[in-house]
Amino acid sequence: MDSKKILSGISMVVIVIPLLLYLPLNFFTFAISIIISLSIWEFFKLRFSSEISLGLSLLLFFFLISINLGIGLLLAISVTGLITWMILGVLILGFPHNKNLLQNIFFWFFSGLFIHISFFSSFFLLASHPSPLSESTGIELSSRGALILLITISALMDSLAYFGGLKFGKRKFLPNVSPNKTLEGFLIALLSTPLIVMPILALFYKYDFVKVLILILLVSIFSVLGDASASLFKRISGVKDSSNIIPGHGGFFDRLDSHLAAAPCFVLLIYFMRGF
Repeated sequence: MDSKKILSGISMVVIVIPLLLYLPLNFFTFAISIIISLSIWEFFKLRFSSEISLGLSLLLFFFLISINLGIGLLLAISVTGLITWMILGVLILGFPHNKNLLQNIFFWFFSGLFIHISFFSSFFLLASHPSPLSESTGIELSSRGALILLITISALMDSLAYFGGLKFGKRKFLPNVSPNKTLEGFLIALLSTPLIVMPILALFYKYDFVKVLILILLVSIFSVLGDASASLFKRISGVKDSSNIIPGHGGFFDRLDSHLAAAPCFVLLIYFMRGF
């Protein structure tokens, strides 16, 4: 990993974590709306013209900063996003035989729309309402703290898979969409993420071991699905990165891909587990 990528990664952590923890809700909504709009602009630009992509991203931005939805609708939108990710997971397995379907402009539009809006609904729900994380798992984190936990899980999964694959990777994992990913990297990340997160949480909270383990594993799997789906769309478009806005990391869509899928999974699980 080059120094530019490391420096950019550290800079993003230093900037993002304080914003997630302390930014007032109105400014938080505005900031997240900008980030999502930039990501969907990059996503649409992979398939549509620059003018259409810009127009669609601006429409989404103004829509996001103006909506005011209750918990029920926010959860429903998250469900829509989760279903979209599961469909994409099936389609990944069939690529490149289903390339015509994936290139369809309506499929591309609605896929991009659902995965980005569901990410917004999940983040906004965690930021604007009391988190059920304590009731569902015993981890007494604030709503903003729950956001940090979500990002930590998907970021760890991404980083550990990269370094694990770099050191021990031999067998290809989903070579049809991402030739550089390895099965060893995936398994190392999947096993190591709960082994890192759970002991740290145990220092501060008495939690339900089984529920937290299930939460981390499923969120980790969906984060990989998000990354693989982004690779799928970029492979269809014949590009390595969605843009070069972030030095060493590509674009916002490249950085958000695993979080886009992990967020609705995390939110729906903690609300679902609250009833058990």
